[in-house]
Amino acid sequence: MIGEYARRTTAVFTVVVLAALSVLIFIDVIGRYIFSSPLPGSIELVEGFMAVVMLGSLTQATYSREHIRLEFIMIKASHGWRTVLEKLSQFAVLLVTAGIGWGLFERTLSLRDSGDLTPVLHLPIYLMAGFAFLIAVAAIMVAARLLFSPDSSDLPSGEPNHD
Repeated sequence: MIGEYARRTTAVFTVVVLAALSVLIFIDVIGRYIFSSPLPGSIELVEGFMAVVMLGSLTQATYSREHIRLEFIMIKASHGWRTVLEKLSQFAVLLVTAGIGWGLFERTLSLRDSGDLTPVLHLPIYLMAGFAFLIAVAAIMVAARLLFSPDSSDLPSGEPNHD
């Protein structure tokens, strides 16, 4: 299934980027405080890596349904209302992620056309937005899978409400 493949690929990519981010910050701090020479371009890379990690984490939280939600409302609601509320929350994540993806897509096209480069490493700025856009696409795929999947058996149970 393409949604599961996208989720796993996003998870691996996010973990690799997070590990690289940790190493990058460690080297930068050591260089800055011990050798009085920060790693050139570290701020540029940290900004791009953070975008990838944030959107990749959103994908994983949405897929595993571990994002923030109001459990006290879900527990008191009947099973039918829990399903509706779960689908509405998934739809909200889908809209937000689609908005982020579209915004990054437009920004990427603008930056590509301008030919702007990062000040230190002279990397094309649109590459960083492009990485984040790929994560946004994967997040949309996962959110769409959740939105249109009929299974809601893993919703919070609690005491049944017989309204």
